[in-house]
Amino acid sequence: MPTSATVTSTISGLVVTIEGLDYTAVPTLKAAGSLSDTLYVTVKVPGTTGIVRQISFADSTSASSLVTTGSTLTFVNNVANIMVTQSQTDHVYYVKMLYTPPPFMYFVKTSDKDVNGIKYYLNTASAQKIASGTYDGNFEGYIDLTATNWDNIGLIQSDKSAYFDYNGGWWPEQSSGSFTLTKETSPATGYYPCAGPWADWNWTNNNASIVSPGIWKVNYNSTTNVVDLLETQFAISGSAPGSVQKMTYNSFAKGWTLTTHLLAGSFRFTTIPVAANDPVVKLGEYGTTGNTGNLASVGNNIDVATAGSYLVTLDLSNAPYYKYSLQKQ
Repeated sequence: MPTSATVTSTISGLVVTIEGLDYTAVPTLKAAGSLSDTLYVTVKVPGTTGIVRQISFADSTSASSLVTTGSTLTFVNNVANIMVTQSQTDHVYYVKMLYTPPPFMYFVKTSDKDVNGIKYYLNTASAQKIASGTYDGNFEGYIDLTATNWDNIGLIQSDKSAYFDYNGGWWPEQSSGSFTLTKETSPATGYYPCAGPWADWNWTNNNASIVSPGIWKVNYNSTTNVVDLLETQFAISGSAPGSVQKMTYNSFAKGWTLTTHLLAGSFRFTTIPVAANDPVVKLGEYGTTGNTGNLASVGNNIDVATAGSYLVTLDLSNAPYYKYSLQKQ
């Protein structure tokens, strides 16, 4: 009798594309040592559908499925079914999508008020957030400060046990720079009276290209406590627009929009510097196969198949899941 045996799944290979990225489904063992009927895919961005890129069977002569390369799997409660027929017997296998929400921090400012008008109030249901898409101590997000000016701002741990601020700000005005924050014990009142940083959050630097001031990219390193702030004015650039074309921000809709004529070609999102030394942010298609509507830093080209008038939208409100859409008018 052999000292060990290889346990082989009926589905010996399964690759699924979810939200533009390819994932290999992994079978698992039951406690008794037999293989489970469930194969797992651990995703970075969850989705409701997946495209089968590869499916193979341990015994291709006796096993088959109506699910083939190119088939769409529909996930309900993060689970999709695959019916496999082997030796004229049907058996259901399950593909389960695993996803761990990224760590996050709340953002607070002076003008965040409760129903009685008390400032620095944290409403966890509506508070803006930054998040760690890398699942470490590096947090990022885009914060809407269009309705404020010279507010003090700060960050709050997700468990609300501490907050982080800085006693000072920028004068004269700046559109980019850093502060080293100080950790403060939570007052346990629901209010977080930050001393700063403060700044003119809607500064344009008399730059005619800045049509929507007040949206700030926030990067925070929880190891060093350094926060990097950058005021952003988004635009599109590439062969499809032919030139850098400014977008307009709508605070109510929480997004950037542009209606313009595009050529057949491609583009990426880019920021226009408010001041000469500001860093430039570039965002492109997150996936590797076609336009998924998800964005990544730099990313791939966003393709425009045919020329025409398009509505381009950019949604950065749900860090780290940045999204876009491209609608022909």
